[in-house]
Amino acid sequence: MPGRMAHLGRRLTGALRYCGAGAGDLLLPATCGACATAYVAADGLCEACGQNLLAMVALPYCPRCGATVGPNIPVREDGCAACPPTLGRFAQVIRLGPYAPPLRQAIRELKYRRLEALLGRLGELLAMAVEARLGEYPADVVVPVAMHWRRRWSRGFDHAAALARRLARRLDLPVGNELARVRHTPPQARLSRTARIEMIRGAFAVRSAAAIEGAHVLLVDDVTTTGATAGEATRMLLNAGALRVTLVVVAKAEPPTAYGAHFRERPPAAGKP
Repeated sequence: MPGRMAHLGRRLTGALRYCGAGAGDLLLPATCGACATAYVAADGLCEACGQNLLAMVALPYCPRCGATVGPNIPVREDGCAACPPTLGRFAQVIRLGPYAPPLRQAIRELKYRRLEALLGRLGELLAMAVEARLGEYPADVVVPVAMHWRRRWSRGFDHAAALARRLARRLDLPVGNELARVRHTPPQARLSRTARIEMIRGAFAVRSAAAIEGAHVLLVDDVTTTGATAGEATRMLLNAGALRVTLVVVAKAEPPTAYGAHFRERPPAAGKP
């Protein structure tokens, strides 16, 4: 009983926090979705964070694991030195940038404040990245990485599904809801890649194979770290008949050493120290 009461307490706290953020949005000036300054453009970011976001998007990255590729290192389609020995069965990764400012704060604001302008901006950038990368393999359907109903109920918002809808609208593709999360899993932030793979196995199922059979699926999520969750979702989609799966994410979680060298000699953006 104490554990259940604590769980309900956390849900209530989350709901109150969301209501408080919504009230603040109505009463206070619009703030940047990344740095919380009061000077915000129509896309939900201030000028400086908007420039930093574009700099992040311009970073070269490995199309197999999504990790940033160092300066003067050629991008290889078959992977990089940071790729784990066994990758998920997705054909490639398309990302915007590393999970670092301003993308890190933007993702958190999208999750917990549902900023529509920021959602539109990220969706537009993802669509541009997809159009630039797909080449000879046009996509057929956009499918979000499914959220378990317990987490969706406690948070009140499925950000991966919202991103998938924006991306699909921009690419003029249907959104598929065939992927379901049938088992709730605890947070995996402190787990190794091997432990994540074991924990996530069997967490997804495909409701119906009709919409994805023979299709090239764009699998959408906010962040990829080890690729374990996306790998398991991909496995289920391919087993159900999908022809190809491309993972599309806003950010790749990686250490600062992976991308820091690109910015070492770059002057700070306007408005930043």
